[in-house]
Amino acid sequence: MASPVTLGRPRDWRVGAQALVSGQQLRRRQVLNETKHCDCPGCTRKRSGVSRYCGPHRDAASSRGDPLARLPSRNELAIFKKAIDLYMRIDPKFAARVGVDLRALEARMVLPASFCLSVADIHPKLPQIAKAKGLLANWQHKDRRTYTEAVLHALALIGWMQVYFHSDQAGGLWENRNRFLETRAGALMGDFRKTIGTSTLVKKASGATHRHLGRDFVRHAQQTYGKDFWSFVVSTNDGQSMTLLDYTRMALKAANLL
Repeated sequence: MASPVTLGRPRDWRVGAQALVSGQQLRRRQVLNETKHCDCPGCTRKRSGVSRYCGPHRDAASSRGDPLARLPSRNELAIFKKAIDLYMRIDPKFAARVGVDLRALEARMVLPASFCLSVADIHPKLPQIAKAKGLLANWQHKDRRTYTEAVLHALALIGWMQVYFHSDQAGGLWENRNRFLETRAGALMGDFRKTIGTSTLVKKASGATHRHLGRDFVRHAQQTYGKDFWSFVVSTNDGQSMTLLDYTRMALKAANLL
């Protein structure tokens, strides 16, 4: 696929020109692929288009990152975020280093206000990367939210994945774990909205758009806090030593969420 044309503001960006032969190649792949069965366990439907899944599972995989896994609840993520906050309090040196990195990240990742996109700016030729930049600019300038919030949310999701994904609690296909994580991390940015009087116009952002954002959020969370953050050792009030993830599991069980 050709690279998008990214001149000017995101609303002016366009999908790059496609090769004439690409449509014929895609059609041949589609005809062959639709003779196979959906990759979801227990599904007997044929695949749709060039996807590994049937129509309903393909749509779920596109928007959510995985066709089977349930979405994390707000209460579950709140406990993971609380665990992050508690750890930062008990390790001031680590918290200071993270604070420096986050401030540098905030300065580097802020987008111009001109990058904001409204519902009226969304057109068929607008590439996913332009929509992703527009959502992030909306988050920073219209919603007055910070990039740090998105990084913290991604870190909480990384912990949630280690507890819930590919289990009886959440299900999910293991090969889609990174795709699901990136999609949910980027979904924090929401959709394109415009309020007119008492009504709100909404243009939903696709899973691909959210993944564009989520990849950066997850990468920055791992770079800032470390890939093994949830394996850090903590001590409880009664002197027990355990990983931060195990401590969070205990909190989830106490709240009847696990």
